[in-house]
Amino acid sequence: AVTVSPCPFVGTVAKKLRGSRLPRDAVKGIRSLLHRGLVPVVHGDAVLDEVQNVAILSGDIWMVELCRELGARSAVFVTDVDGVLTKPPSEKGAELIREILVDKTGKLELRGVSMNCDGAHDVTGGLQAKLQCAADVLLQAPTVEAVYIVRAGSIAAIEAMRGVPPQSGTTLRRHK
Repeated sequence: AVTVSPCPFVGTVAKKLRGSRLPRDAVKGIRSLLHRGLVPVVHGDAVLDEVQNVAILSGDIWMVELCRELGARSAVFVTDVDGVLTKPPSEKGAELIREILVDKTGKLELRGVSMNCDGAHDVTGGLQAKLQCAADVLLQAPTVEAVYIVRAGSIAAIEAMRGVPPQSGTTLRRHK
């Protein structure tokens, strides 16, 4: 795996990707890493923004574009918890949701899930934004069969990055 920072290759206009697409050179660089057998790991970071000079671009947003551009079979979102939980992990009784279905409009089938988040450690939108990006991967990248949300450093993360459905974590799939 190799970490890929967006700046200076990816810029924004009012916190949105220029032309709603990744620059060709960024995609070309990622494709080159893949051809060398490396797993590119994208993350949120500061980027140059044409309106406000600097903005934070979530790695989740450019994951959507990379999956579409590269014809990915799966996408892996790595977090600091085991996957999507029924409530914040600090609350008693938080349970892992193993599967979330996404309909043709991007609506998620989520029962009994609290989207409350204090936002103290995530300036890019928290769980709700991550789930929307995961749904967008399934909507905009037709080759993607599943999106996995797994804990960093876990066996599930290793499995997912190898293209194997992980034994734990949360899997998002298209509703049939």
